[in-house]
Amino acid sequence: MTMTTPWVAHFGFSRTPFTKAIAARDLFARDAHAEAVARIAFCVAEAALGVVCGEVGAGKTVAVRAAVSQLDQTRHLLIYVPNPAFGTRGLYVAIVSALGANPRFHCDDLPVVVGARA
Repeated sequence: MTMTTPWVAHFGFSRTPFTKAIAARDLFARDAHAEAVARIAFCVAEAALGVVCGEVGAGKTVAVRAAVSQLDQTRHLLIYVPNPAFGTRGLYVAIVSALGANPRFHCDDLPVVVGARA
């Protein structure tokens, strides 16, 4: 059984137009997004850390998706961390696990884990 949203039935759509599954090429381009995409691309090119922040609905996800769509997937691995509120250890576990290694929690083991993936 398929559940349709009220606006799909009301407007006669064949599917909901309001999902995050929109292809990056179909996203609405704005000057603010172009600037964010350029800054994200700079961070990638410089192997730098960056933070994308803004109010709810400002377009953070759209900008990141647009920037990610331009990456060479054979050279870059995207690690999505859906919940940044789990602390430093949770972030470490999420990243190391996404890289295919087993997280270790002792300081002696950390260089081995980092060195193994470099």
